[in-house]
Amino acid sequence: MTGTDETPDVEQAVERLSDRGATVRSAQVERAIETLRADGDLTDAQREAVERLSERLVERLLAVPRESLRAADRADDVETVETAMELFG
Repeated sequence: MTGTDETPDVEQAVERLSDRGATVRSAQVERAIETLRADGDLTDAQREAVERLSERLVERLLAVPRESLRAADRADDVETVETAMELFG
């Protein structure tokens, strides 16, 4: 797709999906870190482990929707890409 006003850009939809995942991940990591700190000392290594875990989870959870959006684009399924843009815009 070209990204004109008439056809949604699938990569923009994928980016919006990824951005939403990153926003949720960041908020939840901070929440978890605060909880862990309240329960005692939290080392830098533990914080990094929580960060890495959250990044891997989001990446794996979003891999299938990203590929589905790209498949919809290849099939000229404009409606699916538009829906993603609405959901994650």
